Amino acid sequence: MLFRRVLVAVDLEDPEIVSYARILPRLSPDVECRFLHVLGWPGRSPAEKPHLTHSQALQKLQQVVSSCYGGTNAICQVLHGTVIDQLLETAAETVTDLILVGHKSEHSQRRSLARRLAMKAPCSVWMRPNGGPQDVRRVLAAVDFSTPSAYALSAAARIARNLETEECLALHVYFDEAMPEEAEQRVNHAEILEKFDRFLAPLDIHGMKVRSVIEASPNVVHAIQRLAQQEQADLVVMGNRGQTRSASILLGSESEHMLMETQVPVLVVKRRGERIGLLEALFDRDFHLPEAPRFG
Repeated sequence: MLFRRVLVAVDLEDPEIVSYARILPRLSPDVECRFLHVLGWPGRSPAEKPHLTHSQALQKLQQVVSSCYGGTNAICQVLHGTVIDQLLETAAETVTDLILVGHKSEHSQRRSLARRLAMKAPCSVWMRPNGGPQDVRRVLAAVDFSTPSAYALSAAARIARNLETEECLALHVYFDEAMPEEAEQRVNHAEILEKFDRFLAPLDIHGMKVRSVIEASPNVVHAIQRLAQQEQADLVVMGNRGQTRSASILLGSESEHMLMETQVPVLVVKRRGERIGLLEALFDRDFHLPEAPRFG
């Protein structure tokens, strides 16, 4: 199963993400979706917010999930506290495979939430900007030939297969900060395509047609956004960490641009255990020390 347990972060003032979550059972028919609302969700100022009790918020969340999602294996939960802390703690407690979150570009706190989750979460993070595509018909994977990007491409191909799309796009951005972004670039396409073939050969692409695309740009994120728009991609899939300059940019200083400004949903995929922290270690049922710790 691609995603067994999914945590969906719901803002009751703008529950558009709940409708988008209907994609999930198509990806994994037996998926368990936990819809979580945190009282005190960032958005309107405290003076403008209705003061919902826990029971009122839970009732409203259940109504939204029933009308907008309607799937089975749906759990509704309301917590109080800091949104990022509650999402990370719940993800660790429930051994979550994926966090699905939406954001509005005009809300800086929610944009920051998406970025921080992608960096800190112990699982994959799928961010959908409000007003973005409601369905996924074309999938684009950003690859830099590293192991994390190989995992991202395999996951992207599986998503494309499960959603019955025609092909999966694999984009490699040839990075050179000295290049003028608008100029014609002389790139050895034959050499890079050969590298693409070697990269694809051992991967499980789930029977999907993968079309390799090469772009030359001094800005990796801008190149991804440009191609996503050109190819009408509905989802961009990235690895969480890579070995090249391109990968470090994706989740470095320019990740904020990609995750916070793009109008295309972005999925940052992680293998469980890639970044295990103390909180996850305490809650993770699959985590065991190889032997008892010794002191002194």
